[in-house]
Formats: sequence, C-alpha cells, structure tokens
Amino acid sequence: MGKVTLYDGVIAKIATDAGEAGLRGALGRGEQILKGDILNRQGSGRIYGKHQASAPGEPPAKDTGALSANTNADDQIKREGEDLVGRIVANSAQAEALEKGTERMAARPFLTLLATDHADDLRDAFVQGAKG
Repeated sequence: MGKVTLYDGVIAKIATDAGEAGLRGALGRGEQILKGDILNRQGSGRIYGKHQASAPGEPPAKDTGALSANTNADDQIKREGEDLVGRIVANSAQAEALEKGTERMAARPFLTLLATDHADDLRDAFVQGAKG
C-alpha cells in the first residue's frame, strides 16, 4: 500500500493560490459591474446644461466618463495579517466626495452599491476564479 503525505505548507500554498485567483475573479467582475452598469446610469436629478445629475443616494450619473475611466481593480493582492486583500480603486478627484458626500452635497455611492447590491455576483466570480 502506498502512502501520500500532504504537508501543511503545501495545503496553505494551495489555499492561498486559490484564494488569490478567486479574489482576482471577484475584482475583475466588480470592475465590469461598475463600468458596465453602476457608473453608466442616467441620472434622475437636476439638469445642468446638457447633463442630468444623479439624485442624492443614486450612483453618480455619467457625464465625462472620467470616474469610470479611473476606477479599476488594483493588480496587487496584498496580505494584511491573515487576510488576502484586493481593492477596486477610484483614482478620480471627485470619487471620495461622490461616494461619501460633502457638506454641500449628499452622497452618490457607487462602490458601496457594488458591495451591497452585487454581493452574489462577486461571490460567484470568486468561486469560479478559485476553481481555476
């Protein structure tokens, strides 16, 4: 009878690799959802010239496309303690003000909507990515 031994280090490496692949899948899907849906919606708020803004609580209405163009899944998966962490980053001057609001403007969340309204999509993408 043969014996197969799987060492803890090997198991941990396999789990980490699958976790990273799953996380990359979820991040990629999140970026697709943001750019294809959430940041591509018509606003229902005030009209400024040719642009109809979003109403408070809605995601930002598409205007110049700068927010969408500068919102991307970060290539780097990082370890923070025991956790693997991936990020979708909005590198736009107005991103934080839109997401959180300001003293003069109510929030127009878009990253929060990704997590709350599309959790099942992200979970499915993670599982598919982890399977390889």
